[in-house]
Amino acid sequence: MQKNYEVLLVSQFTLYGLLKGNKPDFHLAMPPQQAEPFYNSFAAKVSKAYKPELVKDGIFGAMMQIHLVNDGPVTMHLDSRKSIGSGTVESQEVSSDV
Repeated sequence: MQKNYEVLLVSQFTLYGLLKGNKPDFHLAMPPQQAEPFYNSFAAKVSKAYKPELVKDGIFGAMMQIHLVNDGPVTMHLDSRKSIGSGTVESQEVSSDV
């Protein structure tokens, strides 16, 4: 906000995909009927909190090609859960600024 950068919001359900064998599985992603209003609400809040003329978004659920120059930092959040022992779950989270 201090640098007056533009914000590009892209709805990306594939970010919540899991690998099931060698195929992606998106059954844990929010259904489109819920995700679209959720995304639109988020976009409206970002526009209200920032400068609406600097906030851009695409069409929900549409195939889009974007070209950008990423002027970091970028935060990656990795969450790995594996079953151990008698049904307990061990969670490992890694957050890294690139």
